[in-house]
This record gives sequence, structure tokens and C-alpha cells, in this order.
Amino acid sequence: MKVQIYDNNSDVSKQVTYLLGKYEERNKVAFKIDTFASHNQVFSNTDQTDIAFFYICDTSKIQNVRHYCLNNPCTKVIIIANIPDYRYAFKFHAFDFMALPINEQKFFHAIDDALFYITTSSKEKKITLQTSTVTLNIKPSQIYYFEHNSRKIIISTVQGEYFGNYTLKRLREKFCPYNFESPHKSYLVNLAHIRYIKGFDIYLNSGIVLPLAQKRAVHFKSIFQSYIDKRFEMK
Repeated sequence: MKVQIYDNNSDVSKQVTYLLGKYEERNKVAFKIDTFASHNQVFSNTDQTDIAFFYICDTSKIQNVRHYCLNNPCTKVIIIANIPDYRYAFKFHAFDFMALPINEQKFFHAIDDALFYITTSSKEKKITLQTSTVTLNIKPSQIYYFEHNSRKIIISTVQGEYFGNYTLKRLREKFCPYNFESPHKSYLVNLAHIRYIKGFDIYLNSGIVLPLAQKRAVHFKSIFQSYIDKRFEMK
């Protein structure tokens, strides 16, 4: 499992490396860790990376991280930051966020999730979707959600948004086996990308917030909880 750490603060880099070592010992896994002091080194590196940590001390680095995330959709990017507006980071398709000081339990949980998605994705077959611009061959895990809007379907993915001429009913039949559920008459969401549900708002890992219809809330939350329980049983 390849891991990159971008960090211009040696203390943060040492802490991440230490926690990765502790995780390796506890879970009997092995990481190949590369540490970079310059973001230019990371962005010029063409080797496929499974997990990438970015330490951000100011918002000027956000645009670089966004570029990296969009060009490396299979890499699980975890942002470590001391900036107060941490939700801003999620808008750039980062996998997770950690505020300083790093909490060990949250760190291990983030690695658990990253490895789960990586392992699951490696076994997936791609599905073909016809969009208004390209024929999209994509794994279900790389799709955030589908939205019905103005007689078009918005396909929100780790690679960006596309438009298609499908119906939600047809997509629900096609993607139900891949843990997609409908929280609202206009949406079909991938349960794997839900960070948490609060009230009638669904917060995704990408930072996007989707609506949860009041009439569907109890049923949808029950389905989501069953999905979470099943995931923990698989670990």
C-alpha cells in the first residue's frame, strides 16, 4: 500500500509516520511511505498512490490540492490542517479531513475507511453510462450521487459532473446492488460516500450536502445504519 505525505512541517510528518507505523503493527498491514517537503514534488510524481496526506497551513495550498484530487480520483486524499474553515477543503473532493492536533482514534478510523474503499474498488467492475459529452466507464464507488434536475440527470462523480438522459427509476434498478438509495424524490445517493446525517441534511465526504425528505427520513436512516453495521462486520 503506497502512501505519500506532503508536509512542510516536520512535526506533522513525524506524527503521521508514527501513527502509520502503529497502525501497521496493530493491523498487520504494510505501507510504503514517501515524504515530500515540496508540493511540486508530489504533483510531479506520476506513481499511483493509494493514500496521500496533505498538511495545509494556509488556504493558498487548497487550489493545488484540488488539482491533485481531480487528477488522481483513485487516491484517498486526507487533509491535515490548522485552518479554521476546514469544510472548505471538502469542496475539492478530498477523502477526509483532520484538524490539528491529530486524534489517534480518528486517524485510525480514517485509515480503516480508506483501506475499505480501496479494497472494495479494486474488485469492482466498471459500468457504462452515456452522458451528453462522453461515454463514461466508471466504477460505482466513484459515483457520489444522481440528481434529477430540469428533466436531466446530473451524475456527480469523483471526476466531476456529467449530464445524462436517464430516469432515476432506471438508475435505481441499475445501482441498487451497489448500495445506492433514494433519500429524496430527486436524488439517488451512494451510501458509501455519506459522512453523516444530521436532521434532514445528508453530508457527503466530498463536502456536498443533500436533502433528506421528511417522509423518507426514518426508512433511509435505517437503511444507512444497516449499511454501516454490515461494513463493520466485514472488517
